Amino acid sequence: MKAIVPYKKKGGKSRLSPLLSPSEREELAECMLEDVVSTLSEAGVDASIVSDEGLNVVLNKIIAKSAGPVLIVMADLPLIRSEHIREIISSKEDVVISPGRGGGTNILFLRGPSAFRVDYYGMSFLDHLQIAKDRGLSLKVYESFYVSCDVDEVDDLAELLIHGKGKAAEYLRSIGVSLQMTGGRVRVKR
Repeated sequence: MKAIVPYKKKGGKSRLSPLLSPSEREELAECMLEDVVSTLSEAGVDASIVSDEGLNVVLNKIIAKSAGPVLIVMADLPLIRSEHIREIISSKEDVVISPGRGGGTNILFLRGPSAFRVDYYGMSFLDHLQIAKDRGLSLKVYESFYVSCDVDEVDDLAELLIHGKGKAAEYLRSIGVSLQMTGGRVRVKR
């Protein structure tokens, strides 16, 4: 099986700019991608990296041409583990959606991809639920704290530093990003 991993290195992760420079954001994005690809490999899944420019168009073309299942995994999920991937792809449902914390879709598995189209951006989790329902497809929502932890905002880095064991967490530590308690909450500092 092959996973599609949308990825944007240049100019990505701009919401991390209060803490990280453009080159640091690019390096972090690369480290997160490496963590995701490594996890997929551990689960026996090959990764195909695609540009996230025109994401919906690119992914819907891939889905339309696919003769088998399609697994889409976002590149900013450095906390996912191989057991998450194995559980998702072993599901019997037509569609498995794993939501992000902000209303997005972090992982999408399509057993019969030709009957589905993606609609990322905005509240894609709810959009994907509706698309599956409209097409009469069986559906499973795969809930996992680690899978829900995408890295978009500065506060997301705290979860990465607390739970991360891969290259992305190592990179943040190497550039002096650490944890602190502020107002009863764990935050990141530099």
